[in-house]
Amino acid sequence: MHTKLNFCFKGNRAYVQGPDIVAALLKHFSSAKLTDLDLKFNGITSTNLDLIDGDSADNAKVNIRVSLNGEQKIMQLVENGTPVECRYDYDEDKVIAACELDSQNQQIHLVQNTGYTLCENFVAMNKYLLQQLFPDEQGKWYFTRLEQKYILPDDALITVKLIKNFSFRLTKSDFLLNGEVVGSVYFTMVRS
Repeated sequence: MHTKLNFCFKGNRAYVQGPDIVAALLKHFSSAKLTDLDLKFNGITSTNLDLIDGDSADNAKVNIRVSLNGEQKIMQLVENGTPVECRYDYDEDKVIAACELDSQNQQIHLVQNTGYTLCENFVAMNKYLLQQLFPDEQGKWYFTRLEQKYILPDDALITVKLIKNFSFRLTKSDFLLNGEVVGSVYFTMVRS
């Protein structure tokens, strides 16, 4: 397989955001039953990407393990050099406004639909949660890994809960629906 995936920049960003990569993959595999998704982001990209089979590309921006219709697949996303030529508005504050923060239990709850994708929701929620729990830490948070057991609808009212913090080099938060862990999202802080 060798499939070109085209993206747009989100807001004023000059890189392709992780949730847009997830959305493109979910759209590409929409006719398959997708479970046990594991994406590892190896760096930011400012170009469009090619989806390729296997794991032999040294320059992969994303490593992918996934079950498609019950069959385990290994794939990668690599930059193809084609420039990103579009941009769209994104209001992360809209996601946060639809949430309730529970700092004592290190979690945040989505209480109403945002109109954004599930991944846009849990990434924004996790970033906000980390910023509120660790306000004295200086740096930029990057979405670096996603593990998801099965696909949820975009309007799922999820909870994101911090599980582990490895000295800010890596954090792990679970996202839950009705108390059941559906997946985990990992962030890394790059110090200012």
